[in-house]
Amino acid sequence: MRARGWSAGGLMIALLAMTACAGSLDSSEGGFGLGELSAEDSAEVFASAGVAPEPMNGQLRVQDNGCFTWSGEQADGAWIVWPESASLDGENGGQVMLDGGERVGDGSPLRGAGAVVALEDLPGGSNPDSYFASFGGYCGADAAGVVVFTEVASSR
Repeated sequence: MRARGWSAGGLMIALLAMTACAGSLDSSEGGFGLGELSAEDSAEVFASAGVAPEPMNGQLRVQDNGCFTWSGEQADGAWIVWPESASLDGENGGQVMLDGGERVGDGSPLRGAGAVVALEDLPGGSNPDSYFASFGGYCGADAAGVVVFTEVASSR
């Protein structure tokens, strides 16, 4: 007989759904923050996925649900995992502060170095109760993939 109760992943999904129902997110809200990896963790992800960072050019898209996704030739619609030097803009959650203080938001042109990986390649990405699997799954990374940046800047 199956035990009754919520798993951590199920609870996370329920909380996300309730948050979304409490009020719709517009493109100026950042949702649940930024997925970030240190340089060391990114290197491990690339090694396990069998890829290497390459130049990437495209645009940032901020989805209605607060997810930050990539628009470009490589992996259009993929969820973005940022270098740990990036942060969510505290004044405007729909923008990202890049290394050096530059802010980018929906439609901003980006250039950088990164690689496209599967959600399962991220730390804990195959564990539905992990941060990356829960957050990435919510942002559609299980279907669209993930762009992991090692460096990123605005190309304005």
